[in-house]
Amino acid sequence: MNYWSHIDKLLEVHICGVIEKSRKYTSLSITEAAALFHDFGKINPNFQKKLAGVNGGRYSNHSYLSVFAFVYFAKTNGEACRQLLKAENTSDYKIKFRQVIALIAHHHGDLPNFVDLLNWEEITNAAMFVEKNELPFSSFLSKQLSIKHNLFSINYDEFDFQNSSRFVKHLHLKFWRVNALQYFMDTQFGFASLIHADKRDAGNNVWYQFEDRIPQAIEDMDLALARKFQLFDQGPVSSDLNRLRTAIRVEATKNISRHLLSSGRVFTITAPTGAGKTYTLLSVAKEIQRQKGPLGIIYALPFLSITEQVQRILDEDGIDYLPVNSKVNNQELVTALELYEVNPTLENLQKILQQDFAEHSFDHPFIITTFVQFFETLVSNKNATLLKLPNFSNRIFLIDELQALPPRLYIFFSAWLEAFCRKNNSYVILSTATMPKLDFPVKDYTDESVDPYLLFKEYSDNQPIELITPERYFSDKTFNRYKIHLVDNDKFMLQDLVDHVLSQTKSCLVILNTIGDTKELYEKLEELSHVILLNTHFTPSDRSEKIKMAKAFLNANEKVILISTQLIEAGVDIDFPVVYRDLCPLPSLIQSAGRCNRNNTFPEMGDVYFFQLKKEQGKASSEVIYKGEAAEFLRFCKEYITDGIEENKLYAVQSDFFSSIRDSLSIGDFKKGNKSINMIECVNNAEFERLGEFQLIDNDLFGEQYKYYIPKDENDFSCEELADLVIQSLSTTGFEESRKVRIEINNRLKELSDRIINVRLNLKKDQVAPAYRNEKTYFDIRVLSDLNNYSFEKGLELGTNNLLL
Repeated sequence: MNYWSHIDKLLEVHICGVIEKSRKYTSLSITEAAALFHDFGKINPNFQKKLAGVNGGRYSNHSYLSVFAFVYFAKTNGEACRQLLKAENTSDYKIKFRQVIALIAHHHGDLPNFVDLLNWEEITNAAMFVEKNELPFSSFLSKQLSIKHNLFSINYDEFDFQNSSRFVKHLHLKFWRVNALQYFMDTQFGFASLIHADKRDAGNNVWYQFEDRIPQAIEDMDLALARKFQLFDQGPVSSDLNRLRTAIRVEATKNISRHLLSSGRVFTITAPTGAGKTYTLLSVAKEIQRQKGPLGIIYALPFLSITEQVQRILDEDGIDYLPVNSKVNNQELVTALELYEVNPTLENLQKILQQDFAEHSFDHPFIITTFVQFFETLVSNKNATLLKLPNFSNRIFLIDELQALPPRLYIFFSAWLEAFCRKNNSYVILSTATMPKLDFPVKDYTDESVDPYLLFKEYSDNQPIELITPERYFSDKTFNRYKIHLVDNDKFMLQDLVDHVLSQTKSCLVILNTIGDTKELYEKLEELSHVILLNTHFTPSDRSEKIKMAKAFLNANEKVILISTQLIEAGVDIDFPVVYRDLCPLPSLIQSAGRCNRNNTFPEMGDVYFFQLKKEQGKASSEVIYKGEAAEFLRFCKEYITDGIEENKLYAVQSDFFSSIRDSLSIGDFKKGNKSINMIECVNNAEFERLGEFQLIDNDLFGEQYKYYIPKDENDFSCEELADLVIQSLSTTGFEESRKVRIEINNRLKELSDRIINVRLNLKKDQVAPAYRNEKTYFDIRVLSDLNNYSFEKGLELGTNNLLL
């Protein structure tokens, strides 16, 4: 009898295809074993009938039947199974056995905590089915797959699963913790490789963009950068700033060439703001490729606004890349969709599916993405997210603006990346003007489950290597561009700020901590010429336009006042002679000050005014945003930032700041609602699902997020039309065609993103969401009903309580 995995594919062909495809990403024995057994349960006659469009019975599941096949194969073929799993000893075998079970049972879902390895209701249902139905697993293994073994049958005994499949905490964690990091990463990467191969084979997708394009991509980038650097070197007489930018790039490239001869995997570039880090990062990546071969690049940045700037640089230089975020469409996918509309052939449909898979799996030589996509993937347990992880191997990670991570995660992710890169032939460059201390603190850990030294055993000998001499550049007079003035007023209120700004004859950038504060200040100054308000209550397209306006006024030497939240403090290339900054942690102050005299073109040193804005009730605005440990960061600024301190003195101050963070904060803690979760503890306890709860932004802390679409006018029904398209898609037949429509919907959503605002509201503080059209949501998007509540000048206008970012 023939068994089918999919409507057009024999089961043995699919299994062999998954094994072959998974080998492209990993040689892990657990993936090989899981790939072999993962779909054995499809021998289920009910599944076969369902595949043929016939209702064959209630129980048509296959994942847990596949687990049964593996468990009883191992029970009868113990030594063969040990060899299959390449077990080093009995303890190692017990762990690997459970890893395989996890991969098989959950390959259509998410990785669980290992103490909850299997769902016992599913085991019971599968057991009831096999008691009434004899499934020829052993015969299939020998005849269709030609694997010799001792014949086995399914004689269900609950003890087999209690003894072999459960992860008994007090017993198996002892084995696990001997090599917890290796076991955790192997389970996660093995699972990711399995689901990636499974989806690729099921879709008959044999086009590997990374593999096929990498040689040409490296050659093209090499030529593009060579042209650019030649222009830098042979252009008109460079400014002191440009000469230093070149010196930083040359030093970093020279040092990476030397350090690659050792075993280092993680490197840092600590350079002042405006030091041209993008080209330095690309130059270093180019040198790694030259020495280490065809490695792809993943360029990760904290905010979409910064990714757009890097994309513009790559576009200007003609460097091919694939942006992966919630806003930018994959142009090759757009082209494929357009081609299909003109010529709807199966071949053109396949191109659409291939491009969509490439985006969701990072299958491209050069990816640009956000911190959310990058860091959440590294520790995820989720099926859809982990689809990207196999394409994290053979990579160069360029991580810019590292300080934007939560401070408790600086060292954790540095250590995690070091271990990951060592296992998967990758390298990472961490870059920022405010580099955290990335070595372990010297302290005793009474709880071994959160001890970083025990988990990351090799990190102390493989800590990040700095590629330049930061002191040389931070102390150079060219990078001494501004002076910080403390506003000595314990009752500095909004009107005081207004008076201070009005006293200036030069253009000013005012950075405040809350949206409410920016709006109130704007209302007091809006009658003046060239006053611009900027915060996240504007659409992305309007934000970009406002930054362009501010730059145009600056270039024309016309006085402009730009009032912004901290969204402008990192990565935005704008240059003001005067900057105001409300009280904030030191990294934010330095990043904000980096917008002052950025290009060192003003005749005098720039002025940065640092103050603590108070509300009418006497509470500081900074206390609304910076709570808990962040409040301690404010205390550091109050103590260490002195009046008149100049930029070239801040390197030593930030060194002290990051030393205090390293020594005082727990490594790897993050908040999830009211829960405090430690990432090291999760790894030590094999808690994949618990670690998978990690999110860079905690909605419970910063308020629930609501998406609002701002219509162009009263006749803009783009969201409703998209919803109609979804309804129409329900009538499509066939997997490929249905998938094509879903891709088209996703692309249309991205097209709308330039007019979508994310509003964070804390409903516990009676913050009221704006009214929306028909009180209906489309893809969790609300359409603003009253367009009078939005304007280019003031953005989305809310009640006075809505002060969050």
